[in-house]
Amino acid sequence: MKLILVILLISLIFTAAIGQRKIDNKEPKCTLGLDHAPELRGFRIATAQQNVLARFPGVSIEKPDKFGLAKLRLSVIDSADVIKGSPTRDKGVQADITARPEDGSAFVIDSAKFPVLKGVRRIELRFIDGRLSFVLVAYDDSIKWENIDDFVSTVSKTLSLPNEWRTPAEAGSESTEKELRCDAFVISANVGADPLDSRVGAQLTVEDPAAWKALSKRQNDVQEKAKREADEKRKSFKP
Repeated sequence: MKLILVILLISLIFTAAIGQRKIDNKEPKCTLGLDHAPELRGFRIATAQQNVLARFPGVSIEKPDKFGLAKLRLSVIDSADVIKGSPTRDKGVQADITARPEDGSAFVIDSAKFPVLKGVRRIELRFIDGRLSFVLVAYDDSIKWENIDDFVSTVSKTLSLPNEWRTPAEAGSESTEKELRCDAFVISANVGADPLDSRVGAQLTVEDPAAWKALSKRQNDVQEKAKREADEKRKSFKP
């Protein structure tokens, strides 16, 4: 009897130890909501589209597609590097004639007229249902980062974010990317080479996963409806 009790006691202690180890090994979770989403050069997700456009007189945006998505790209230049008397220098905002169709609406912005964008090379914005749901800020290479850990450590300190960045699951051990997943937003960082601009030194992206999930559902619903309609046509076909 005593032997059985001893065995049960050892078993309970062992089980408790394993449970405690699992708790200790559990990754810390960021519980921040949208009200604590970081602001990048004045851009914060969930901001109304009209409020974003109001910051840049002369900038307009395409009508949203059938799913409610609209895109805007801002390429930032320093007027000191532009030939004197150019249209961009005089106006501060100019249509970007080099933009690709997938960029959506695109403009060139003079940082001399918008000093908050000093040190930025490119901004990409995505609006879903008239709300900012994705913002990418590509910074210039005036600051040299040692590695991705150096960059995200500074970002966390400056933006008052938890320093719980992780390498994306699909990335390798030598990745130049890290992300911080919170309850209401995801912020990603990258110090790798930018295929669109060799003068980009680092990038930050903030997005609203819930908004993108809703958009994805709409797209899937449309695809499923089209598939059902195609199936019905095949079934009702009469030679």
